[in-house]
Amino acid sequence: MLRLSLLIVTVFALPGMVFASSVLRTGESVTISAEQAVEGDFYGLSNAIAVSGEVTGDLLVAGTNVTVNGRVGSDLSALAGGVDIDGVIGDDVRIVAGEVTVAGEVLGDLVVVAGSLTVLSTANVAGDIIFFGTNAEIAGTVGKSIFGTSEKIRVDGTVGGDIDIKTAGLTLGERADVAGLIKYTSGVEIVRAQNARVAGAVVKNDPVLAEVDGVRTVMIPLLVVLFAALVWFLFFRRLLNKVVIHTGEHTLRSMLIGFGIFFLVPIAVGILLMSTLGSLLGVTLLFSYFVLIFVTLTILGITVGAYIAKLSTKTPSVSIPYIVLGTAMVMALLFVPLLGPVVLLAAFFVTLGALSTHVYRLIRFS
Repeated sequence: MLRLSLLIVTVFALPGMVFASSVLRTGESVTISAEQAVEGDFYGLSNAIAVSGEVTGDLLVAGTNVTVNGRVGSDLSALAGGVDIDGVIGDDVRIVAGEVTVAGEVLGDLVVVAGSLTVLSTANVAGDIIFFGTNAEIAGTVGKSIFGTSEKIRVDGTVGGDIDIKTAGLTLGERADVAGLIKYTSGVEIVRAQNARVAGAVVKNDPVLAEVDGVRTVMIPLLVVLFAALVWFLFFRRLLNKVVIHTGEHTLRSMLIGFGIFFLVPIAVGILLMSTLGSLLGVTLLFSYFVLIFVTLTILGITVGAYIAKLSTKTPSVSIPYIVLGTAMVMALLFVPLLGPVVLLAAFFVTLGALSTHVYRLIRFS
């Protein structure tokens, strides 16, 4: 359900200069002053990022605090603790953050996963607002519709389309003007100010029973992980066979390698990103690290299934029935207090170590 998009990275820009192509920059603070312009995409990784100039392409940033007072020609993607937008974004905005404040103009959609979202009365979002978080205050102009899930949401501005949300509390302020209908799922009735205007119908749906939500919460991740495992099995069966055999023959060694990779690689990446020369290698290593973690999580059911096969047939086997059984076992262990997480963590480190070993051998001898 969640949408979001990701980002990373680094390099250097000189004041008052127009840059060609993509620019990558990192450091304690990254700034594009009002006199600067970046021709192309800009990638930033820093504690504090401030963009007062112009980026003609995409802006992709990650940091503690991100402030955009200038103009972005295309998309803005941000991963941060706090994001403030007081400029103009030429297309879509996608943010994962703690707090987000929008006071400027977004010419596309605004997609936010955050603790809180505040769209001030000065803001203008031409497309949809899609929000997943705790609290939303929308006082600006929304050209299309508002979607998402929020514990509390207050709308006190103009909405050109519909409102379709799941919430514990929906409030329409005095200046609320909704051109479409309002459809909301909540346990309480909407709070509507006297002057609030809604052109369409207001439809309330009761929340789905907790038991149904619980089944859905378990089944959807199970099916997603199972599908991913079957895809790996279809295309990389030989490699997976080597990995599961390695986990059985060198369990302790694989666990130690996996433990080392999981905790030491991020430290190495941080050191590399501190220097200009090592930043590119750091980014490459970081990307490879996340790929390895992702693949390990999706094939964990395969290695657990192979271990179950070894217990029953004395031979580790990578086959569809055992993949299904192993994936189901992984999901079941998530609900076992204390012992379940410990077993899963050990299996994760063993799988990560064995996978990394064989990927390294493939690269080395290719």
